[in-house]
Amino acid sequence: MSQDKCVRCGSCLQLCPMFDATGEEQFSPRGKMYLLQVMDQIENDEELGREFRRLLFQCTLCGRCEENCASGVDLLKVWHEQRAKAIETAPEEFEYLEPLKDALSNVKNIYGLAAEDRAIYWLDELEEEIPGLEDRVYEKGKTAEVMVFLGCLMSFRGSQIDVLRSLFKTLERLEVDYLVMGAEEFCCGHPLYLMGDEKGAQKLREHNKQVVEEAKVRNVITCCPGCLIQLREHHNLENVEALHHTQFFDRKLDTIPEYPQTEEFSYHDPCELHRILEIKTEPRSVINKMGIEFREMDLSCCGGGGLLRMTDPNLSDKIIQLRAAREGVKNTTVITACPSCREQLLSQDLKTKDVVELVSDALEGGAK
Repeated sequence: MSQDKCVRCGSCLQLCPMFDATGEEQFSPRGKMYLLQVMDQIENDEELGREFRRLLFQCTLCGRCEENCASGVDLLKVWHEQRAKAIETAPEEFEYLEPLKDALSNVKNIYGLAAEDRAIYWLDELEEEIPGLEDRVYEKGKTAEVMVFLGCLMSFRGSQIDVLRSLFKTLERLEVDYLVMGAEEFCCGHPLYLMGDEKGAQKLREHNKQVVEEAKVRNVITCCPGCLIQLREHHNLENVEALHHTQFFDRKLDTIPEYPQTEEFSYHDPCELHRILEIKTEPRSVINKMGIEFREMDLSCCGGGGLLRMTDPNLSDKIIQLRAAREGVKNTTVITACPSCREQLLSQDLKTKDVVELVSDALEGGAK
């Protein structure tokens, strides 16, 4: 088994955001692997099993441990498999996840809100500013070259409206033939995937796949790396390429007007984007095309992934607090390309902009 490769060398230890935030070995990948190896040898130890299952969900699944594992252990695969096994073995320990699973089963979004409201909030805010936006919402029979997959967070969270405004304005300015899935969009399945519920995630994927393919699009684009993992790796889309929005705009724009920079920028790499999807070049390429000078931040996690905000919000907060303090970004604008990272940064009152906000401002002739 993959976990048998672990020699407990500790190469993962200092890079793990969980160990960094707690200073306790059991939160680290090495600590979890030790418990797993011991559990393989000792059966019926209820206390040990309970502790291991708890620790499995105190993880952002950022993948930095796997990236730096000297023994080549497929750690993300181990964590996914063990999470599924944990919920199956002791469902009573994960009753706090039931409201999320019920929401995804019943109304197909993480917030438990009416499915038909997926386009209501941002349409009400933006339709006067962007004429014809309502016509971009998908209905059966409509086709386009590009489908925009917003994801639950960007569909329902008001904190994301500036990114949506910039995204739609840029698509309109570039005369892209696009649709937005709206009420026909189901959650991509990523939250269920993160808890090991492959069957539940697959039901959501099958619906999205049908809608995307019926619209006869060539590309489906999303701002959310978690959604992109599902669309690119698990939806099995036929003749449709799933792209992150920075990939799409990097291809679409050979040149971009210079951004009138008046502030200091830092760039935060979303873990799922640069480490799991290996999309590292395109966000920087787009930024560089605008002539923006920026400082690279350490390739560390913001604390917003892996369901940690639900399973241990205090630990999630501590990770972003430590990151912000260590990087000294209080007086800079943090550029990122992930709605979850954006939420984490905003939670610490940090100024942040998505890459597409900068693109929109540059195309319109000035920073705002």
